[in-house]
Amino acid sequence: MHTHQEVKDDQRGFTLIEVMVVVAIIGILVAVAVPQYQDYIARGRVVEGLNLASSAKLAVTEAYASKGPSPMDRVTQESFSFTPTRSVKEIEILPSGAIAIDYQTSVAPDGKNSLILIPTNEPDVASPRAIDLSQSNLVTWSGGWSCRSEQTNLPAKLLPAECRVGK
Repeated sequence: MHTHQEVKDDQRGFTLIEVMVVVAIIGILVAVAVPQYQDYIARGRVVEGLNLASSAKLAVTEAYASKGPSPMDRVTQESFSFTPTRSVKEIEILPSGAIAIDYQTSVAPDGKNSLILIPTNEPDVASPRAIDLSQSNLVTWSGGWSCRSEQTNLPAKLLPAECRVGK
């Protein structure tokens, strides 16, 4: 005869169901966290582009100060050049003085990977008016810049807060 002592349920560890529930919970957390993390990394790369564009801003500011209104792509040729990085494909000074920052496809897909910095006298308004520095217009540029441009086609979720149009 068996005594009750021998039949005692010796339950140590987890049942299969308990393990499956924990795995499912971890799976859900990962599914939520990974896209957030990827956006976070991409936003960091966008900021890198803005930092790299500071030398282009300086080149445009100096050219405007010394030569006045002129096609900025031409007058800054000597003073600005750009070498692509892992995140930033191209930084280009446009004739108007605006600066186009094109990101690598690792940041955003082609056609949706440009951030435009515009020269403006109202850098703090929600949608600032760009000043065309190649035209000798009556407006004198005060040296302000804004990354809030309608021509930017980078997805809004990747833009730093100060670059989102219509705050």
